[in-house]
Amino acid sequence: MREFGGMIVVGVIAVILLFTMFGNNDDQMRGMSGSYTEDTYNDLPDEPSRAEILKNVKESKANSIEQLVQNNFPLLDTIRTDQGISRIYMTRELTLPEVAESLKGAIKPVEVSEQVESRQALIYPEHFVIIQESQEEPGLVTIELASDQFVKNNYSPGFFEGMLAYYILDEVLDVDDWFKKRKRSCRQTGDCYGGYGMYGSYNSGGSGSLRGSSNRGGGPGSGK
Repeated sequence: MREFGGMIVVGVIAVILLFTMFGNNDDQMRGMSGSYTEDTYNDLPDEPSRAEILKNVKESKANSIEQLVQNNFPLLDTIRTDQGISRIYMTRELTLPEVAESLKGAIKPVEVSEQVESRQALIYPEHFVIIQESQEEPGLVTIELASDQFVKNNYSPGFFEGMLAYYILDEVLDVDDWFKKRKRSCRQTGDCYGGYGMYGSYNSGGSGSLRGSSNRGGGPGSGK
C-alpha cells in the first residue's frame, strides 16, 4: 500500500513539472497559430536572384506599394483579423537597407522611419511596409504589408518607439492621440501585436484575434 501511495505522489509531481515547463507558452501564444516552425525553414519559397529582384523593382510599372511588393517578393504568411489584414513577404537575397531603398526608389512613401533594432517602416497611403531582419533565421528579411486599419487596431505603439514621432502616427492613422490611447488599451488588455516573427510567433504579449495562414511556395521564383 505504501508503495502504491508513493507511485501516486511521484506521478503528481511529474505532472506538475510538465505543466510548469510547457504551460507558460500558452500565455505568450494565446490564440496565435503560426505557419512556420523550426523544421520548415528548408521549405521557404524560392525567389529570383538579388540582381533580378533589384532590376524588377526598379523597372516595375506597379501603381501601388501593394502591387509592387506582391509582384517582387514571395508571400510567406497572412494574418487576418476583423480589423485589418497583414501579409508577410520575405527575401533572403536582399538586406534590410536594400529592400527599403529599392521600394522607396520605385514608389515614394509618405513617411520613412528611422531604422531601429533591425527594423524600419515605410508609410504609404492605406499601408505600412514594415521591414525586419528575422530574429530566428539569419539572412532572412520579412516585409510586412499591413493595412493602416491593421496597424491602428492591432499594433502595440511601443513597436514604433524611436522609429516614428508620435504625432506622425496620430496623423497617418487619423486618430487623435493614437499612441497614448493605444498604449493605455494595451496595458489594460494585453491584446497587442508586436510585429511578425517566425516559429509561429507574432512577437506579441498575446492576441486572441490574430491568425496566421500558410502560403508556402507562392510568389516570384516559385517552382524553380
